[in-house]
Amino acid sequence: MTLSEKIYQSAGLILPAIATLAALVVAFLIDPYLAFVSTSWLIFGLLGMSLDIVWGRGGLLSLGQTAFYGMGGYFGSIAAINFSELTGNSIIWALPIGSLFGALSAMLLGYVIFYARMGELQSTILSYTFTLLLWSVIQTFKIDIGSASVLGDSGLSNIPGIVIGFGAEAESLGPNQALMTVIIIVAILYFLTRQLMHSHFGRIIDCIRIDSSKTELLGYDVRKYQLLNFIYAGAIAGLAGTLYALWSNFLSPSVFSIQEAFLPPIYVLIGGLGTLAGPFVGALMIGIMSFVLGGAAGGQTTLILGMTLILLVLFLKNGILGSLDSLWRKFLPDPNAAARHTNSVKIDVEVLEQILIDAEKQAGPAKNFSTTQLFKKFGGVIPVNKVDRNFIPGKPYSLIGANGAGKSSFLKTCVGIYQPESGVVNLGDDNITSSPIFERVKKGMGVKNQKPQVFGDLSVIDNLWIAAYSRTHDQQIALDISHKVLCMLGFEEQLGVNASALSHGQQQWLDIGMVLCLAPRIILLDEPAAGMTKEETRELSLLIRTLALHTTVVVVEHDMDFVSTLEGHVTMLHQGEVFAEGNIQELRKDERVLDVYLGRRKHV
Repeated sequence: MTLSEKIYQSAGLILPAIATLAALVVAFLIDPYLAFVSTSWLIFGLLGMSLDIVWGRGGLLSLGQTAFYGMGGYFGSIAAINFSELTGNSIIWALPIGSLFGALSAMLLGYVIFYARMGELQSTILSYTFTLLLWSVIQTFKIDIGSASVLGDSGLSNIPGIVIGFGAEAESLGPNQALMTVIIIVAILYFLTRQLMHSHFGRIIDCIRIDSSKTELLGYDVRKYQLLNFIYAGAIAGLAGTLYALWSNFLSPSVFSIQEAFLPPIYVLIGGLGTLAGPFVGALMIGIMSFVLGGAAGGQTTLILGMTLILLVLFLKNGILGSLDSLWRKFLPDPNAAARHTNSVKIDVEVLEQILIDAEKQAGPAKNFSTTQLFKKFGGVIPVNKVDRNFIPGKPYSLIGANGAGKSSFLKTCVGIYQPESGVVNLGDDNITSSPIFERVKKGMGVKNQKPQVFGDLSVIDNLWIAAYSRTHDQQIALDISHKVLCMLGFEEQLGVNASALSHGQQQWLDIGMVLCLAPRIILLDEPAAGMTKEETRELSLLIRTLALHTTVVVVEHDMDFVSTLEGHVTMLHQGEVFAEGNIQELRKDERVLDVYLGRRKHV
């Protein structure tokens, strides 16, 4: 890592720390009324950060953050009203309870969204509907809970202020002290969130945003991670709602309103999607502009503010912090320059052998893989028609056939991308027919799909690391495995290159390397040679033959010349059924096989 890159990474920690200290100084010095108003801007920024966790990092635009914000505000306020009399302090009761109910609300909504496998648009609409539902309910909902009275559209009043002292004589903080307290709370939450998003959890969330299907093929329970991220964001939103209630001493159903639901996305877009600090910048900008224009522009405040925000979004597409980040990166060395000076991949067989031997020690011996009467149909089309196959370690297996023969469909049914109508898939002694994809991977399956699936926004080493970590759950061991695979592929100079900067063939190799990091006991490769040069194809053949000595390898291909170099068993599929099998020389002499490939006579 160069000095400039170290400075860049340190800036992400140092600048927010400096901003926090500066904010504390300003909070101590400014006018009390301005301090009072500024506190709300900071709380809105915290609400925006909860959305950035879900949207900027998780990839889901949720319009339900104000629902969690409102739930946290109401339940945190009820706790403060009833229990603060016991201790004097209000925040030790309100903040945990508000955060808890924000998290519980998010868990309820998130479970429906993620475990029903809804699309992005449906998930956004459902989150918006959830917010509107709570808004409708709370307007007519009236109940007394201890000393707290929820009065429908009249809201909830008599909420104690921000009290950090203890005892009967403890009083609410003044505007400046309250602002300083909120700054400290927000700073703690920001740095905690930043640390979380730089941990292995954050890396996995980034991978899910980039390519959720590939993340699951690496053995991660994608829905579990999405739900946990959603719950954490809900807890942050609930805590923000509680702070707002303590600040205002009053809550009304308007916190669930349509207008409120669309404010957090505006904060995020203006400040910078995925930056975490951006929503605070967005909320402060809107707050300051509203405060200044309210006195100068009168009734034109909304119009001027709206036009300004439109211009910001149009010309700063990455938001304020995102644009500054892009500008700063221009002064750093181009990490992708190494991608333009690469030689063809040459497999280091000795390193590969050692990787495979180590994998066998850690993950156990290779496993048999079989299907029994496997059947899959799409309407009237039957791409997999009662296929019986048994694959054992020792030599590579190839599935060939013309386009539309059912090769990839058979593979996807084995992987779990397609669920079969009938039949059985066995991995070793385990029946995995109904197992989710990530469980199949954990049991020893490694899969490379037809098109290379890499995380383009991540570096080459990070792509390999995220695969290795899925198996090891140890950051250092995963890094050691990643470096071994990197050396085996000859990608040492491309260590820091973004995967998106690699050529198509290099991405194919990286994808294969990610599969090897999993130490799979059965490897399924769908047209791995696609997009590779002749030299790379020869290296791929060597790799597959070496793999077959230690694992069970099944290759889907239509290139018979490439298949012949594998020197293994070949099965030809036609119209979803096993049509012929044997070695490649025998099949090349079979007139029936030639009929299908050349499109002649009765077997077409």
